[in-house]
Amino acid sequence: MKVVALISGGKDSCYSMMQCVVEGHEIVALANLRPEGKDELDSYMYQTVGHHAVEFYADAMGLPLYRRLIKGSSVAVAKDYEPHKGDEVEDLYELLKYVKEKVEFDGVASGAILSDYQRVRVENVCARLAVTSFSFLWRRDQSNLLAEMIESGVEAIVIKVAAMGLDPRKHLGKRIDEIYPYMIKMQDKYGLNVCGEGGEYETFTIDCPLFEKRIIIDHTELVIHSDDAFAPVGYLNLKEAHLEEKPGVSDFSQKERLKGVPVLRSLDTISQIVETVSSEITSSSTCCAPEEESLWSLRPIDPGLKPDPGPEYCKDGAGNFSVSGLLAFKSPSGLKASVGELMDKLKYIIEHKLGVKMKDVTFIHLNVMSMAEFAEVNSVYKTYFTTNPPARACVQVPLPEPLLLQLDCVGSSAQHDRHTMHVQGISHWAPANIGPYSQAVRVGQWIRVAGQIGLVPGTMELIGAGIACECALSLRHVERVLAAMHPGATLRNVMSCVCYVTDEHYVPVARQHWRQGTRDVEHNYGESESFSVSVVLYVVVPSLPRGATVEWEVTAVTDVCLYTSECIIYAY
Repeated sequence: MKVVALISGGKDSCYSMMQCVVEGHEIVALANLRPEGKDELDSYMYQTVGHHAVEFYADAMGLPLYRRLIKGSSVAVAKDYEPHKGDEVEDLYELLKYVKEKVEFDGVASGAILSDYQRVRVENVCARLAVTSFSFLWRRDQSNLLAEMIESGVEAIVIKVAAMGLDPRKHLGKRIDEIYPYMIKMQDKYGLNVCGEGGEYETFTIDCPLFEKRIIIDHTELVIHSDDAFAPVGYLNLKEAHLEEKPGVSDFSQKERLKGVPVLRSLDTISQIVETVSSEITSSSTCCAPEEESLWSLRPIDPGLKPDPGPEYCKDGAGNFSVSGLLAFKSPSGLKASVGELMDKLKYIIEHKLGVKMKDVTFIHLNVMSMAEFAEVNSVYKTYFTTNPPARACVQVPLPEPLLLQLDCVGSSAQHDRHTMHVQGISHWAPANIGPYSQAVRVGQWIRVAGQIGLVPGTMELIGAGIACECALSLRHVERVLAAMHPGATLRNVMSCVCYVTDEHYVPVARQHWRQGTRDVEHNYGESESFSVSVVLYVVVPSLPRGATVEWEVTAVTDVCLYTSECIIYAY
């Protein structure tokens, strides 16, 4: 893709560009927002300190730089964002909208690492402009990430400090490779974010392998904003600078400039998974927990019947509800009409029978007659949800004619206790949404995770190395989503799991990987402890999204589960 890079001058936005390039994308322009008439701005969204020298990036990169003044402020500060007049996010929208009139691009790169606030807003702007958000640094381990930046040739200096353990007079102007060991110590001592994600410090990049010219800082001005005895705040004004040629670099393409540079690549993810699987195959994979296994076979429904007993629904006193058995049949008006009728039924039951709202739905399970119609189903389905849709699992099952779809859902009206993970940007963390759903929804202690398949996050393509690798990668996605929803959560927090596979011979492989993922739990908890039982269901289905061979659908709790009960279902 052709990508516009959002730059602040800092190390993160610079390294984000490098990540885009090694994944095969091309940086075609740079974009920056700056304050008017002041050194820096108190912003929830943007690094503005050092903005005086950002203009050098254009010549250093050999790319056009588009800049705009920040006119708004942090007005709409809720965890979710909708366009709001006067908010600083709208300045970003207007800037990129203008760039789109000048340059053809289909992606935007940003350096967000841990801030949901920033990620949500960048993704909102990208969605409105119909471009893809790239956030390859998202949820990376900060110690490893900073070390990787240094090893990859990112040369950045500290230009602002605002944290306990950092002294403006001592640390400003130091390169990140010089201050890295000290940052690790401060992380252990004070819990400092090694990459400065909590605003502990800001940087300015003076060189990296993508630069055609190096930025030389000639003159700085030290400004002490607050001389607090415990956490003084100070920054450097970059008053004068010039560029220095890097002979021969401009003769190479962006991709060639990064040849041999140790930037994390999607190929590294594939290699890690393949190595892990190879290691597991040669080792014993015993089950660490008691199991109960049974084999179920589903008899085909008589195709002459039209099984439509009507949906069932219920709600308890705490606002938890469920709807099951919603069916959609072939319509003379086509598939979209059938999907619309199904979703209208769901909406009617939700709003008029249960007295709640569509936004209260937390998870939907959708059985489809044919996965080939997945995109067409989604085109209608998505119109019934807004900012944070429910998590979802979708599989193909042999529904009898003329049945096309079957839908079940659960939800809760406890919106005050709801947290949704709806990551739409491409990263190395876990797959972005490939449909109108969220990765996970947590209400109270319950976490419902969307069906996870073996997509390589950085490319959004199947790992393509067999069922074992798909199992390992997709379970890693499950664990990463759980950890993002509740600190410390792992597979041991899973209360129930449905593992869908497309061949009965894949069941033993999937079981082995599930056991492998929970094997270490026994070392931490004895059998005498009181734990809930994790029920694992293995279901054989004809087809899964993207041609995957395995998909994991889990429900977890914030308390720990340990023991496993298993059964296998065949849905031919």
